[in-house]
Amino acid sequence: MNLKLLVVLFLSAILLSSFLTMNPSEKKGEKIPMLRNYYTPDHYPSFQEINHTLHQIAREHPDIAKVFSIGHTWGWDPTTGKYDWPKPLWTIKISDNPDVNESEPRVYIHWHHAREWIAPAFMMYLINSLINGYYENDTIHWLVNHYEIYITPLSNADGYVIDGNGNLNNLTGGWGPGGWRKNARDNNGDGTLEINDQWGASGEGVDPERNWDWHWSDGDNDPNSSTYHGPYPFSEPMVIAEKNFIENYSIDAQCVLHSFSGAILIPWFYTSQNAPHDSFYRDFAKHMALRTKINGDPTKHYNYGRPDEVIGYSAPGGSSDWVYGYLNKIGIAVEMEPQDASWSDDGFHPSTDKIQMYSEDLYEAMIYFIEISDTRLKSKSSAAEQPDAYVVWGYVKDEGGNPVAGEKVTITNTANGEKIETTTDEHGFYMLDLGTLNSSYSSTTQFQISAGSAMKVFHANDSMGSEKIDIVKSDVPEFSTAPGILIIATLAIVIYFSRN
Repeated sequence: MNLKLLVVLFLSAILLSSFLTMNPSEKKGEKIPMLRNYYTPDHYPSFQEINHTLHQIAREHPDIAKVFSIGHTWGWDPTTGKYDWPKPLWTIKISDNPDVNESEPRVYIHWHHAREWIAPAFMMYLINSLINGYYENDTIHWLVNHYEIYITPLSNADGYVIDGNGNLNNLTGGWGPGGWRKNARDNNGDGTLEINDQWGASGEGVDPERNWDWHWSDGDNDPNSSTYHGPYPFSEPMVIAEKNFIENYSIDAQCVLHSFSGAILIPWFYTSQNAPHDSFYRDFAKHMALRTKINGDPTKHYNYGRPDEVIGYSAPGGSSDWVYGYLNKIGIAVEMEPQDASWSDDGFHPSTDKIQMYSEDLYEAMIYFIEISDTRLKSKSSAAEQPDAYVVWGYVKDEGGNPVAGEKVTITNTANGEKIETTTDEHGFYMLDLGTLNSSYSSTTQFQISAGSAMKVFHANDSMGSEKIDIVKSDVPEFSTAPGILIIATLAIVIYFSRN
């Protein structure tokens, strides 16, 4: 063997070794951005901080985030005493291809009551976790790639600013359950927002969570009341903006956040009667609740049920009833912690050292809500046939433990042959929801999950409403195109020099 050939073989070995030791991101020419905490849950963010943070995220992560306004508030400015500050309803979309409306499940998370500060703080915590988790967590990576997640942290920005704008030192009346609840509608039209009692939320303004057109007329018609439903349905610019957004973007699942009581609330909100899809709602609300904690204690969980069952009263004219009743889409509400509060402690304005704990207590439940949002509700007349949500997830790997990307995963109901399927991502990860089946099933129904020739059998009877099933695929993995081309090129060089 001549010297020239030895040199070629040596260089080829180095080139191959270099390729094989590259990480997947480097092989694809991708760069993982520098991760940062866009929101640290040690304070309540102001209206200005939230808007700045949302736009910063969109600038630094244009591949998975986009920010846009869905409308404006009335624009009351407490510092000038005038309606001169219309506030945009900034909404963030988190998804791959954020500039494209893809055929993917669409989730909307928002908030209405001004004094319930823990909800906007949690939404910023959730946004931060989704953005960073996309590069670090396979479940989040999957959700961002396969869902469209929309969040409006401050849809009642006027009310939030009136109540103190996230600054506990600016509260009127101290901490506890009091504070401003409504928006800033000028009920008598004199150009001024008249607040009789900010602590008791009496005076002008409308309760945005009573202004939706579902049994609206059953609501409170006293303009001075903290639960005033407005002069007519959808009278408020923020509410009509949300309504139009939900319709125009074909939102599949909606969750409005509140506080306080620590509960997952399901329809109907306006009455003590069960909704047609009550069994479906209670099933996944139970599984959401099992993923919550109370004061960081994993053995204690949120309650769940209709509002009259859990918090002691019904709420006509609510957003979730409208989403479910009018659109037949999934609509729920979450009452965040504290679960119990006194007039002198916590309530609507928990101390800042509890923001992170309360956010962590709810986080996994909200991720589960996003996961099951691909479920499509049957008509109310066929609600008894609605399959329950049940998330099956895991990895497809070869016998060496390496992830198998691009592998079709199929789940089959062996009783009727119905199938749902997906394809593993670059991490070999997959996720499927039995709620997307057309037919209902029971805990004794046998399912088969397969990837190639590998197959397993399971029953959907896990108490958490989800199950991890890893699949080992014994087939010899194929070479990807890039290393194949490199190997061929190397062999060609070797052959050429060996002949010359």
